[in-house]
Amino acid sequence: MTENNIICPGCKLHLAYQQLAPSERYNASGECLDLFNQLADRTFAFKHPDFHHQLSVDAYGAQHAGGVSRNIITAYALIGLYLALEKNYTGRQVQHVHSIIPKQSWEKLEPPATTGALTVQDVLKATTEEELYAAMKKWAQAVWDSWSAHHAFIKEKTALYI
Repeated sequence: MTENNIICPGCKLHLAYQQLAPSERYNASGECLDLFNQLADRTFAFKHPDFHHQLSVDAYGAQHAGGVSRNIITAYALIGLYLALEKNYTGRQVQHVHSIIPKQSWEKLEPPATTGALTVQDVLKATTEEELYAAMKKWAQAVWDSWSAHHAFIKEKTALYI
């Protein structure tokens, strides 16, 4: 952190320091989490029947792994990205798969050095619902691609439930 800026530990985004408390769920600065909450407000407002919001939850979760983020959050985020991006599952379908995975202990997946060039801030630049979803997909794809070292593991774990 500099005097007037903070660097999010998850996505490395430089943001104006607003003295917001860091996330208790994600490896994220409070300032970055505030942007995610703004995105959540927008995705919920659209009330899309496919529940596009799930894609943003999974992209953000995978991009902000490590630190205080629990292993299950990272695993579920990556499972969600895999299903949405490679299997064309809707957000509702991803939620269903998440709901049928039995409680278990997830191993720690070491985050990549960089988790994609796009961040929640880039997504928020979209103005229409269609632009927003397209930006979310680009962001999610960049994050998923950055986790390529763990793709085989995620696909293997997910195969039991799809």
